[in-house]
Amino acid sequence: MLVDNLLQHAQQKCQQAGGRFTDKRRNILDNLIKAKQPLSAYDLTELYNQSNAPKIQPMSVYRILDFFIEMELVHKLPTLNKYVVCSHLACKHNHQDQYFVICKACGSAQEVTMNAQLTQELSESASTVGFQITDAQFELFGLCKGCADKTNI
Repeated sequence: MLVDNLLQHAQQKCQQAGGRFTDKRRNILDNLIKAKQPLSAYDLTELYNQSNAPKIQPMSVYRILDFFIEMELVHKLPTLNKYVVCSHLACKHNHQDQYFVICKACGSAQEVTMNAQLTQELSESASTVGFQITDAQFELFGLCKGCADKTNI
């Protein structure tokens, strides 16, 4: 899907939820959509400041990213302290639990929807030690197909 279409869907989601889709927010999301790998708030600050004035501060970018997470437009990858656009950005359905596969060689990340059976098994397993899962997002590290092909694994 084209970047402009994704930005339009994001704007509609924000407006439907009563949030504003400002030019700064649009620019930050645009940079994240175009990225080939997850970006940090500082990466996004630098990209924004390269082509915009007045400059934006990292704290403002963090607030924008928090807003995007709340709107289900972006996911945070806690182990990397970086962000990726939700692969369901243009969808109108409720999001399910997901996990991310992250390439240790090139840094790319892909969102994978967790099937209901896996979610149930994780919940049951955690409950055996008296733990209730509230967020099943997790990250798996390995090699993407392109990097694995290059290393002949």
